Amino acid sequence: MPTLTLERVNAMPAQAFLAALGGVFEHSPWIAERAFAGRPFASVATLHEAMVNAVKQAPRERQLALLNAHPELAGKEARAGALTSSSAAEQASAGLGALNREEMETLARWNREYRDRFGFPFIIAVRRHTKASIFSEFERRLANSAETELDACLEQVFLITRLRLEGLVAAQPRSAA
Repeated sequence: MPTLTLERVNAMPAQAFLAALGGVFEHSPWIAERAFAGRPFASVATLHEAMVNAVKQAPRERQLALLNAHPELAGKEARAGALTSSSAAEQASAGLGALNREEMETLARWNREYRDRFGFPFIIAVRRHTKASIFSEFERRLANSAETELDACLEQVFLITRLRLEGLVAAQPRSAA
């Protein structure tokens, strides 16, 4: 259940807004900082749109930094317990925390190949996938061009963050009970 109301988000001073929403985009509070100027937001969707526009208007280097702020699937951050709480929950929801040895080796190999080929980690909205569909998409997307993958990863980030915002911010004020 969301912990914030849109009404409360719209009333927050900048510091509180950044504290509450700065982690929606993985290790990239600058996005919430830029979106803050768009308040008041008519809906959670318009809040997300303001954040997405901040990314789309950013220079390519900043977009690449955003992608590189994301962890690899079942990668070293996951093995070290260093994922953000959002990423840990998302990866666990698709069964990536319970891979067998062969699956771990396959993902490790694909993570290396993908990063070597594109310069950023493979990103997919795992909450919308099963382990099998993640593996299938990973394998399929390895054949894409760099530009296609950059766009695909940004779109996946936008989906991930929409789901995160929907889980964090309620569209309507809570009723008094």
